[in-house]
Amino acid sequence: MRKTHGFSTSKTYASWCSMKWRCYCKSASSYPRYGGRGIRVCNRWVNSFENFLEDMGVKPKGLTLERIDNECNYDPSNCVWANRKVQARNRPGFIVPLTLNGKTQLLSEWANELGIGVAALHNRINLYGWTVEEALSRGKSHRWSRQKKHVNGI
Repeated sequence: MRKTHGFSTSKTYASWCSMKWRCYCKSASSYPRYGGRGIRVCNRWVNSFENFLEDMGVKPKGLTLERIDNECNYDPSNCVWANRKVQARNRPGFIVPLTLNGKTQLLSEWANELGIGVAALHNRINLYGWTVEEALSRGKSHRWSRQKKHVNGI
């Protein structure tokens, strides 16, 4: 009789399966951002949930699996359980430092300080073409989207 790990219905097991799905299943919607970029799961974890569990522990409530360096693979030295706020700081396009009046912070840190969403601040600069000064100086505004500058004068 085969002994099981007893975690097959757990969120930890689901995270392990999702990690592998992103890296190896070409039909996964997130495959282009993971497996399609060459991101893989280390040999220790790819076929052993028990090894993953031993290295990462049980998934804490409210946290998800995060790669510390988004250019590197899933392995024990590059993974942590993290909340969405920490993960937002680690996304490409969001880890760029921005400086205003001699103060430099990551985009996600500015968003937190200003009390606006990270995506909203990112869009001000990258989608609507605002300068860093404009994006950071206007703070939180319910009408900021009406005041957006359109790219290419549109």
